[in-house]
Amino acid sequence: MVARGYKDTEIGVIPVEWEVVKVGKHTKLMGGYAFKSKDAKEFGTRWLKIANVGIKKIKWEQVSHLEDTYQEEYKKFLLKKNDIVLAMTRPILSMKLKIAKITNDDIPALLNQRVGKFIFDDKVNDEFLYQLFQHIDFVKLLMLKIMGTDPPNVSSEQLESIKIPLPPLKEQEKIADILSTADEKIDAIEGQIQKAETLKKGLLQKLLSEGIGHSEFKDSELGKIPESWEVVELAKITTILLSNVDKKSKEDEHDVKLCNYMDVYNNQYITNDLVYMEATAKDNQIEKFQLQINDVIITKDSETKDDIAIPAVVKETFENLICGYHLAVLRPKENILYGVYLMKAIQSVNVHKHFEKLANGITRFGLTSSAINQALIPLPPIEEQNEIANILSSVDNKLVVLRAKKEKYETLKKGLLQKLLSGEVRV
Repeated sequence: MVARGYKDTEIGVIPVEWEVVKVGKHTKLMGGYAFKSKDAKEFGTRWLKIANVGIKKIKWEQVSHLEDTYQEEYKKFLLKKNDIVLAMTRPILSMKLKIAKITNDDIPALLNQRVGKFIFDDKVNDEFLYQLFQHIDFVKLLMLKIMGTDPPNVSSEQLESIKIPLPPLKEQEKIADILSTADEKIDAIEGQIQKAETLKKGLLQKLLSEGIGHSEFKDSELGKIPESWEVVELAKITTILLSNVDKKSKEDEHDVKLCNYMDVYNNQYITNDLVYMEATAKDNQIEKFQLQINDVIITKDSETKDDIAIPAVVKETFENLICGYHLAVLRPKENILYGVYLMKAIQSVNVHKHFEKLANGITRFGLTSSAINQALIPLPPIEEQNEIANILSSVDNKLVVLRAKKEKYETLKKGLLQKLLSGEVRV
């Protein structure tokens, strides 16, 4: 039974005042121009390609340019602020649409082929449709259109044929205003995260090369360091353990929790808040590889050299957490080395590059026991290690708070998106 004020339609229950229309009734998707690779210049007007279209943002990590004169010659393809663009090849990533709005930071730019620009008529609010296109229901409908193509490609005809719910224009505007306000809040928090990340990166490099309060410096194998610091091999200041505990469960072994590769790769701090895999281990493995507070774990295998030796530190006491395979435990010697400092030192540019040089392999890279033993670390007095670690940890804590805040608003936005774009909540 349909509730009063709503009607049953081919796309589901919607308010009686709403229509069901095809996207193409009020919107067209215009493809970009097929500029040639020979047209590329070192400088000029940016050339917006598929690789530049991310989820809700334009990414300029890879930049190509065209002659500035092309702005006039191909002005039909010149993007302006608030234009909405879509990647027409591989348009979906992790069930999210690769659609973005052009900002002041993105212009001037010329639209390449296989990137589409939406053109709206005056019966629709462009921000409303921008939000609707991000809705999971729309993404699923688009997936059905492109299923079976390799690579997945969407045409303007396919996208324009999708049926959507369309409220009256005034209601579109109100919905768009609510959802764009939520986006602005999320974007503001993301900006704070990026600033904190930049601060953290700068502080890490400065503190690991200059320390705190030093005026005299010396050259070392790891670059400039304070005169009073040492550069020491890890074998002299840690006990190094390469784990051989696999993920299998065997009847003749003891139940344990396993700290695996991705637990370390994705987290700087190993704490009780994380969810660990259940497995089994032998008595001697439990005795040898049970993690202790202040241990630093590094990834010892990787597909690329620059992704080797990602560190995490054990921040809390565990009853039965064992280090898993493809990882090495660096157990600091008491009163000589502080675990959080060691983790941060390994993250620093010079030390990380040092680990890259020690890794061996061709298609896959690894650190041997010998390589880890001879790896070098800048070593301040233990008191200064603590000071450095505390400064850097405070930035980490700020980032944790900001990321949690962003996640909260993203969850709120997701709920609003569902309720407003289905007509469950009216405005």
